[in-house]
Amino acid sequence: MKTFYDCLPCFVAQAIAALERCGLDEPTFQETMRAVFGELARVDFTAPPPATVRNLYRLIRQATGTTDPYAVEKQHSNRLAFSLAEKFREQIESSEGGFTARLKLALAANSIDYGRYGRLQEGDVLEAMETALAAPVDPDAAAALRQAVAEADRILYLCDNAGEIVFDRLLIEVLPTEKITAVVRGAAVINDATLEDAREVGLTEVVQVMGNGSDAPGTLLATCSPAFLERFSDADLVIAKGQGNFETLSETSGKRIFFLLKVKCPLIARDIGAPTGRLVVKHHLLPAATPKS
Repeated sequence: MKTFYDCLPCFVAQAIAALERCGLDEPTFQETMRAVFGELARVDFTAPPPATVRNLYRLIRQATGTTDPYAVEKQHSNRLAFSLAEKFREQIESSEGGFTARLKLALAANSIDYGRYGRLQEGDVLEAMETALAAPVDPDAAAALRQAVAEADRILYLCDNAGEIVFDRLLIEVLPTEKITAVVRGAAVINDATLEDAREVGLTEVVQVMGNGSDAPGTLLATCSPAFLERFSDADLVIAKGQGNFETLSETSGKRIFFLLKVKCPLIARDIGAPTGRLVVKHHLLPAATPKS
């Protein structure tokens, strides 16, 4: 997915929200924002939005010396999600539709997104999770995902945000874990999950987890590590959580991908064909590119 002009205000809002968490004095804040605008003047509109966000966060880390502006929020999100998951666990384990219930919760937990909601409030998360089980999800798409998981031998589960990964764990627990490698970001960016978060919520106790080697808030293959790229190439099924993974992988050919996300952006809504607020399971399989003779 390419970058649109409509993305520019969001980039600015993301930079401001991150800098507000760095404890800067006013002159440093202003100087860093000037650098942000300089970076935005060079935006590559043919690249997906996470490519620009990666550049902005590199700039912010260098200018402020703060490697993880959302560290506090990520820890709080993990604790909040863990308490909510325990609340839901008994309810979904007694349900005949346990897989679908866990899937809906994992989708709704994609609301824990400081990239889209720089001033996300706990009440917003609670509301999203409390209404998750009653939210509509395409039953055919959910069934197709379940069948694809059963048929696959090597599955990559690409995680998105801290807190959200607690509910990814809840879903992964009822999948064939021996087939699955969960993947987190290679470095802190926005509130995306890293290996530290995966260990904190016990995801590493359920399934193998690796970092992708990249500091982009998505899966920019050109920036990922050789180890991850080998796993990606070998996988016969990719489950990709969140808008960042959709933005960076939606034009990938020759790979069977299921995108799982909550639509939070009008541009994503237009591209994916679903209204904002909708929980989406989208099957993606573009034919592999034909080599030129």
